[in-house]
Amino acid sequence: MNEKIIYPSIDLFIYDLKDGLGEDSNKIADNCRNFCRKIYSDLDTQQDEFQERYTQILKHQDNSAEAIELLETRTRELTSPLDGYYYPLQLSDTYGLLVNYSGKLDAQNQINDQEKSLGSQPFLNLKQEINQLLSQQTGTIGQTWLIWGQLTSYKTYIKIEEIAQQCYTQIVSNYDWTRDFIGQGKLLGGNIFELWYCPQNLDTNSREFWDKFRQESHHILIWLFPHDISPDDMRNQVKSTYQDFLRLWQYRHKIVWSYYQSRYQKSILKQEYVEIQPAIKQAKELPILLQNNQLKLNQLQSILSDNLINLSDYTIALNYLENHCQTIKLNRDNYQSRLTQIERKYPPSQGNNLEFLKTFSESEIYAQKYQRQIAADSTTFLPGLTLLQNLNSTIQGIITLEQTKSDRQLNHTIAIAGVGLATSSLASAVILAQPNDYKQHLTFRTEVFFYSLGIGAIAILLTIIIIHIFRRLRK
Repeated sequence: MNEKIIYPSIDLFIYDLKDGLGEDSNKIADNCRNFCRKIYSDLDTQQDEFQERYTQILKHQDNSAEAIELLETRTRELTSPLDGYYYPLQLSDTYGLLVNYSGKLDAQNQINDQEKSLGSQPFLNLKQEINQLLSQQTGTIGQTWLIWGQLTSYKTYIKIEEIAQQCYTQIVSNYDWTRDFIGQGKLLGGNIFELWYCPQNLDTNSREFWDKFRQESHHILIWLFPHDISPDDMRNQVKSTYQDFLRLWQYRHKIVWSYYQSRYQKSILKQEYVEIQPAIKQAKELPILLQNNQLKLNQLQSILSDNLINLSDYTIALNYLENHCQTIKLNRDNYQSRLTQIERKYPPSQGNNLEFLKTFSESEIYAQKYQRQIAADSTTFLPGLTLLQNLNSTIQGIITLEQTKSDRQLNHTIAIAGVGLATSSLASAVILAQPNDYKQHLTFRTEVFFYSLGIGAIAILLTIIIIHIFRRLRK
């Protein structure tokens, strides 16, 4: 098939996290710097100018407005002869960047080869040139490719879908139209298709898995306009959707990002649950060890210390899991609200059909499934938190009892010793008070000492016997 496309173009929507949960000011500044490099990658060797651009963007970090244009000129034009521009925004806690690119201009500022054969892979070339502009950087949350152009003549729907399939092969290397196809519709006179290549079999137990996922994941829209529309009208039609698409894809990518981050938190919780099993087994043996006096206070304190660490890690992971569930719910609602606004702007009565965009938020295999899955995971792991809390409370209670028992024994010992000491002192005082001519002699003093010592010992023994009898009577 030697079909041609008029003015093939690409728009790339990139999303970076501005300030994630728990990130400090240094990390937030790094997020801004990395986002800035996507816009000014050509200034890496000009540190002073890059720092100035970075500072200009960073100054908006505390502004909580829904959308802020980050450049005073709104856009930054690509270096000649490239035809396109960067359009960066701050969208609440997210950075959004639109990269528009249509190819290279000739000496008369016209696009070279206005008609391009699909066999020459024009979209692949445009994609590679955009990646080169961005130094192969991808969005930390995600990215969407919008590829568009004009057909050369009237085509049936079947023929248009065949052309879209050929376009798709130029964007995704591991392509499978049937597997990746989400839906198709009509927008502003053109046929539009949505596809998503989602990497499979990634190891979510690794913190680095998301870096690989976002590099391989491709969310793509293919928008083909009819032959009887002027190129300027086509460009204006596409341009009119940018603001809505920038926000719609932001919500979409935050949902996907949150879901896959939750898979990592789930792996942490599973591991933590395995690690607390020995502590649970040990807790069951505590009563027997205590009855046999085989457990010391320092052992209990060591067990409690280890369990408190497990409790802290488990609680943090569970909180992150629940936060991701809330993030998905919020962004799913935002996605649906934004799509409703778009449908009002481009109603079916004008020949538009955007039902396919509802698939992501309403079908059983995307956002709805993600939200339900995380909620189920939270419910599954919540008893583990209660178990850890009860376990630590039990050990803390045993430690308190043991400390009280130890303190009581110490008080009894001091009291008994006090009785003996007092009795001994009293006895020696009484003996020394008796009339005796030789009481000043050393031998007499020695006898007094041993007499008082013996009387004190007898007093201690009698006190112990009395306490023992008293305890038995109390039982």
